[in-house]
Amino acid sequence: MIGEAYDDSGQATVEFALVMPFLFLFSLCVVQVGSVVNDQLALNHAAQVAARAISLADIDQSSAQQVAVTAIERTINLRQIQVDATLDDQFAQIELRFDHDVNLPIIGNFMNDVSLHASATMPRQLVTSD
Repeated sequence: MIGEAYDDSGQATVEFALVMPFLFLFSLCVVQVGSVVNDQLALNHAAQVAARAISLADIDQSSAQQVAVTAIERTINLRQIQVDATLDDQFAQIELRFDHDVNLPIIGNFMNDVSLHASATMPRQLVTSD
């Protein structure tokens, strides 16, 4: 019938019920991406701090690794970071690798762990005594 009105009082509830799981998954993805970006920024900062620490220190290649690890541990609280420190007469270089675990419910089943990398190079700035 042409002029008949339909009762659509539950339509918004049904639409909300259909859309809600997708909104929930989207919000979990946003949280996970934010966590990965935060860890990447922290890793970049730690690489710069460690490179600066070994560039200013009067040490040799054998001590550079330990100085870098100590500087990183004081800077960020990420654990199980792989540190590779290289030191020569002119430059101090740090390469960091960290595997970020994707451990959020539901999202963790669809995403693999993310491998993060950061590196920094600084010129040596040895202080000379006059």
